[in-house]
Amino acid sequence: MATIIEAAPWRCPMPSLDFDGDYGRSYRKSIQDSIPGHDVLHEIARAAIRSTSSDAQQVLVVGPGPGDELPELLNACGHAALTVLEPSELMLEQCRKTVADHPGSSRCRLHLSTLNEALNDELKGARFDLVVCHNVLHLLPSEEQNAMLRELTQCTADGGVLLLSAYSEAEDGESQREVFQVAWQRLIDRGVPDDRLEKIRDSRNKVVFSLDASRLAAALEQAGWRAPLQLYQGLFIRLWLCRAEGQAEAASAET
Repeated sequence: MATIIEAAPWRCPMPSLDFDGDYGRSYRKSIQDSIPGHDVLHEIARAAIRSTSSDAQQVLVVGPGPGDELPELLNACGHAALTVLEPSELMLEQCRKTVADHPGSSRCRLHLSTLNEALNDELKGARFDLVVCHNVLHLLPSEEQNAMLRELTQCTADGGVLLLSAYSEAEDGESQREVFQVAWQRLIDRGVPDDRLEKIRDSRNKVVFSLDASRLAAALEQAGWRAPLQLYQGLFIRLWLCRAEGQAEAASAET
């Protein structure tokens, strides 16, 4: 179900999500249909950043599309250098325009790159106080999600924060069917054309893949982090706050 697509393809081209073509050009208009509670999700994400990471010095933003969250991120982290990774030329140009008039634009470095490419090149060994990755992971099959989760935890500094959002189905089959029916009715109510509805239905598990909450928790546990904190859910979209703090460190802080 491709109802929450918000980032560029990361490891292989996906013609149905051409971010340098028609899809990218209509992105801002279509995203309100595509992501339930899109504005609310980003409002909560901004609050999470302000409450946890306003003093961050190094911030990494992975796959921001046209970069609508970048001005508020510059505001929230007033002294941070922002490194932005976006593999779509069209989306990166939109990012450039989005921050052009912001007084903190000089703190924003834009790279035409995937996360994997950057970590093997100009960002090799880099660590960030805050890493933001909205709606990218669900564009990858499960094994590639696992690989990207490892990369995201590896580039988050000790004590830092990883903020993630993604399409995430209910793990209980009956609950999943119920939520899917509500999500489908929402699109009908918003007047999404029948041909687009069929494309959305056909893209599920072919273009858009669920990031299972249990898979995320397992990846964080493997990295020695605490369990993720879910901040928001709107139908199939979830937002998590993840802290780069292991259980041993947490226990030491409590004693």
